[in-house]
Amino acid sequence: MSPAQGTTQADVQDMVLTSCRTRGPRVLLVKGGPGCGKTALLDLVAEQARAAGAQVLKAAAGRPREKWGVIRELTGARADFVRSRALADDTGCHPESAAAAFRDHLRTLAATGPVVLCVDDVQQADPESLRHLRDLVRHMPFAPIVVVLTAPAHGTRWEDLCTKTVLRGPHVHCVRLGLLSSHDVERTLVAETGTHGPDLPRMAARLHRLSGGNPMLLHALLAENAAFQQPSCDGLFARAVTDCLRRSGPEAVATARALAVLGDHPIGKTLLDALVDGGAPEALTGLAALRACGLLDGLGRREPAVRAAALADSDAPTRARLRLRAAHALRAAQASPVAVAAHLLALVADGSHGCLRDTDQELMAHTVRDLFEEAHVLRERGQAARGASLLQAARRLALLVGDAAAREVPSPISRLDSLRGSARGQAAEPALVTAGAAPTKN
Repeated sequence: MSPAQGTTQADVQDMVLTSCRTRGPRVLLVKGGPGCGKTALLDLVAEQARAAGAQVLKAAAGRPREKWGVIRELTGARADFVRSRALADDTGCHPESAAAAFRDHLRTLAATGPVVLCVDDVQQADPESLRHLRDLVRHMPFAPIVVVLTAPAHGTRWEDLCTKTVLRGPHVHCVRLGLLSSHDVERTLVAETGTHGPDLPRMAARLHRLSGGNPMLLHALLAENAAFQQPSCDGLFARAVTDCLRRSGPEAVATARALAVLGDHPIGKTLLDALVDGGAPEALTGLAALRACGLLDGLGRREPAVRAAALADSDAPTRARLRLRAAHALRAAQASPVAVAAHLLALVADGSHGCLRDTDQELMAHTVRDLFEEAHVLRERGQAARGASLLQAARRLALLVGDAAAREVPSPISRLDSLRGSARGQAAEPALVTAGAAPTKN
């Protein structure tokens, strides 16, 4: 299923309660991107299971753990698990014996009624606890035991727990928690703000576009009143985007920054290869993680507010490196001089142009030349305003090229006159070649 058509929270709740009623074993691995509501869902499942008469064992693996940390949190001080805890602590005991004792204790507990075992962020469980859980999932007792685990949509550590062989078991179900639809967003908008009227669909569509259907991002937008105004560059929404990126992993962070630098430029394998350390494989992992949490849609569109937040979370050297990489990659891909210059000018605006390499200086000199040529072509075509804008950009970059590099850039007017065979003897305009540099002598 695509993320937007994934399993709903109500579906997961129904699966758990049905298993409790039918008194059969079930394992649910619930995957989803950061902010998609996995933790809130697990809390709700636990609450409903208790209300239905089930015994609930619950743990969160999302923080640094000591040995057996998750198993200890699950069992607490319950007398039912004294023996399995003792075997786990016994370094001379074979791990399979401790795991078998844990299963036996669960089976005994389930003899009195359904048992629901919930573990949040299972991919972060300590290795010892993960081994116990893996054994339980593979050798599930035929008893009313329901195991509900949450894991990110990206990453593979959960596969240590639920391998392909295990997932084929009749009692094991892997579901993906879907993002909110535009109708879901509309219902949330009504419930939380009381908004009604003819503008409701338009506001909901805007919030859905900005949030990507991510519940955490949606609530941040509502808190900023973003249904009526742009979210702040350093407000709740920007912080929520940063949190989503960090929790999505380093590949997502690197890919988001690369996409932010590229702006509206189409995504291409060559560009991602150049901008993401590790190349296309890392970028593909990052793209999948971004789509899972709603920060990138299926068509590759990136909201400006999301792009700004992704770049704001990086330091100046990182932004400078990305902009230079983008400029080099775009020129290699024969992009327009304007597209290349945009990254170089952003570098200047960021104040990060002090340590340019020789290849960067050469790129800048070529870009200055290309901008001058295009500016004069535009002037010849009667597009004076656009040509003047390019001339201004070229002059700003030319100031950074240096006298030696600037002299390598021929005068565009002279070149055009030569090509036309003009006999009017027009003088070249050295000021267009570089602002503040000595004109090239003929």
